[in-house]
Amino acid sequence: MADEKITENEKDIIRISGELKLINQKLDNHVFHMSAKIDTIFKIVWTCSFMILGLLLKAVYGIMAG
Repeated sequence: MADEKITENEKDIIRISGELKLINQKLDNHVFHMSAKIDTIFKIVWTCSFMILGLLLKAVYGIMAG
């Protein structure tokens, strides 16, 4: 009886360990893709910021030269 319970517990531990490895792999994959998307968003924000800075500089130059 006790040997059967030990064997059953060992099988459950092995199964849970495999599930944890799968979850960890999926999380790593999701983190990688989220990081790539965040990098893309940062590139867009920097581009817009430089465009706005350019427009502000143009306006200041127009006011000063005008």
